[in-house]
Amino acid sequence: MACPDGVRELSSEKPASEGVVPELPEEEVPPPPPPEPEEEAPPAEEEIVEEYEEEELVPEERPRPRRKKHYGIFIVLVVVLVILLVWTLLSPKVMPQTGDTYITSPAYANLGNYTGDRDIWAGKMTWGLAVSGPESVARNQSFDIMVLITKVYEKPGNSWLRGTSISVQNISLFLDDGTLLATTHDGTDRGFGVSANLTLSFAQRDTYTIYVYAKFLVYEMMRIGFIPLESVEITEAYLDVGIQVS
Repeated sequence: MACPDGVRELSSEKPASEGVVPELPEEEVPPPPPPEPEEEAPPAEEEIVEEYEEEELVPEERPRPRRKKHYGIFIVLVVVLVILLVWTLLSPKVMPQTGDTYITSPAYANLGNYTGDRDIWAGKMTWGLAVSGPESVARNQSFDIMVLITKVYEKPGNSWLRGTSISVQNISLFLDDGTLLATTHDGTDRGFGVSANLTLSFAQRDTYTIYVYAKFLVYEMMRIGFIPLESVEITEAYLDVGIQVS
C-alpha cells in the first residue's frame, strides 16, 4: 500500500546490521617517524678552538737536552797553570849562603864590615855588608867605594820555602856628621852577592870617618812562585878604617 506522501514506509526486513559482522577497515600502518634533524656542524671557529684545546692536552715530546761540555772550567785551569808557571819562571834565583868568606876578605872588606840577623816567619837569616876601596886618596881625586851585600846564613821556616834573594833599594855613604857623600839605587848581582859602586871625592885634606846606609828588598822563593818578603835597613854601619885625604 502506498504511503501517503510524507510518510516513510516501514519495511519488515531487518537492518543489514543485525546478525551481520561488518567488515572492519584494514589497520592503517603508522607512517614512519620523521627523520631526526641532523645536528648542524659547529662553526669553523669552534672547530679550531676544540682542536687547539686537544693539542694542549697532548704533551709534546721535547728533545733531550744536550750535555753541556765544561770548556769554561778547562780554560780557567789552563790559565791558572800558565800563570803559576810564568810566576815561578820569573822568580829570582835564591842567593847562596857564603858564610863569613866576604865579610872578612881583605879584597872585599878592607875598609870594614857589618852583620845583622833576622828571625821572622819565613826563617832565620844573617846578612853581611862588606866595604872596600882605597884607604888614602889625593885631594879632589875621584875614587870608588864598593858595598857588597851577602847572605851569611839562612834557615827557611818550612819545606815549602826554598830561600831568599834581594834587590837593592838604596845604598848611601855619609860622613859621621850626616853629610851625604854619594847614593845609588842600583845593584849588580855577582852570583855570591849584590854589589854597588859609589863614586866620591874630597876637596880638603883630612881623615874622614864614613858610615854606610843600606836598604834592600828581600824576596822569598817558594816551590811555586815568589813573594816580596820585607825591606831590610842597615843604618850607620861605620867603617873600621878612616879614609885619609892628602
